[in-house]
Amino acid sequence: MVLVGIEAKMLTSAQERHLSCLDCLARATKRLRIFSSVFIVCSLIFSSAIYLNSGTLQFNQVHLVHTIYNRTTTQLVGTRRLVECAPVQRIVFLKTHKTAGTSIGTILQRYGYTRNLSFAIPAKNTPVFDCCRYFKRSDVFMYKEQKSELGGDGGETNTFDMLTNHAVYLRPEMDAIVPDALYITSVRDPVDQFESAFVYFDIANQAEIAKVKNPIATFFTNPQHYKQKISYGGRQVQNGQLYDLGLSTEHFLDPFYVKYKIRQLDNEFDLVFVKEYFDESLILMKKLFCWGIDDILYIPKRIANFRFNISENLRETIRKWNHADVLLYEHFNRTLWRKIEEYGAEFWQELDAFRRRIVDVTSLCEAGSQIIKDNVHHMNIIRLGNKTNFCRNLLRMDGEYTALIRKRMQVKEWRNTKRNTSISDLNSKQQTVKGNINSTKSKLSTNNSPISDTMNGKRITRVRKKIFKKIVKKIKKPVTKAGYKAVGKP
Repeated sequence: MVLVGIEAKMLTSAQERHLSCLDCLARATKRLRIFSSVFIVCSLIFSSAIYLNSGTLQFNQVHLVHTIYNRTTTQLVGTRRLVECAPVQRIVFLKTHKTAGTSIGTILQRYGYTRNLSFAIPAKNTPVFDCCRYFKRSDVFMYKEQKSELGGDGGETNTFDMLTNHAVYLRPEMDAIVPDALYITSVRDPVDQFESAFVYFDIANQAEIAKVKNPIATFFTNPQHYKQKISYGGRQVQNGQLYDLGLSTEHFLDPFYVKYKIRQLDNEFDLVFVKEYFDESLILMKKLFCWGIDDILYIPKRIANFRFNISENLRETIRKWNHADVLLYEHFNRTLWRKIEEYGAEFWQELDAFRRRIVDVTSLCEAGSQIIKDNVHHMNIIRLGNKTNFCRNLLRMDGEYTALIRKRMQVKEWRNTKRNTSISDLNSKQQTVKGNINSTKSKLSTNNSPISDTMNGKRITRVRKKIFKKIVKKIKKPVTKAGYKAVGKP
């Protein structure tokens, strides 16, 4: 019985130890699970931190790049996707006549002028280049071409950021002045453009048909005859838009040349405005240039208050007369709407926001303004009531901006000339001082007296220095009262 009791106790203690080991194992397993969970959570947090840090690094790098351009612009591309881009500041605007070119040019000049960009403006004191021939780089104000080492032209030229004034398109010459630029231009319905040019250039008076009831209808009774009488703006009477874009007048009636020129322009221009869809074109330009909404704001500056009575038959006659311009307009009208479709649904949201902004700004800047009639060009001009710089810049004409740009360039050139002159004068004075020092050294070195202990005469001898110091001390030593008594009266 005693042995049985002992064995029972030993069994009970063994079971207790076994149970205690199982409890330890369970606790260890529980701790391991907790540790694994904590490890997984820490790993997720760590990986998220790495991802966020890398994203922040990339954003900082992008922000640093755009800080060079003094701004950062965010654009919507596709559905809910933001893209950072740098604003374009190298632009050539080929300004065609009577196609909203003044409004576009003013927007570009305002952007460049307020950011101190450089402009290629006409060398003559006018807001237009020579519109009777192709553009030449020598027509640019303050144009300078470095001479090549072999003599003659062919060196590097000074370049500019923008070209926005009226000029006849010639790509190689414009590329030399504004390299690596984006090119834009504008077109308009040829009938409306012809009517606007007819009024602006005063064709009726030049053709001596101003007193008839409908000068345009009279003009088309014999257009070749009346065209010969026109001197000012005569090239805008027929296919004026394609002429500004570089098509020679002798090819106006050649279908091959006209279609070839349109294809060429389609390849060479990054955007072509359509005047009838001006706001839509501005939204496309904003995206192309990576600008903000305030960069493309405008206030209508001129409102036409004179129109001719043009019937459908007369309209068709004008279209036949400007057949090349009709083909040009139809092509780029289709191109515009294709780009709008590619833009996506965000286009219409941006357009609505832009138009609301224009309404707000117009009401702000036109408060207290006056409308002045321009009887010469049959237009209305707004005299600004709000005198803030913001509104002044919005309402300035392209001619005013051209004058301001010219003045700024002249002041900058004068300052550079004055600085260079001062530097050259200083250099000449330094050369003169050096020459005097060298001549003195040469005299000292050639002197027979034992003045110098060096062969090149750069330093005088120590003995000479001591003697010189003693002489200076005697000269500068003041005469005291005691010294006066010692010397005595003279």
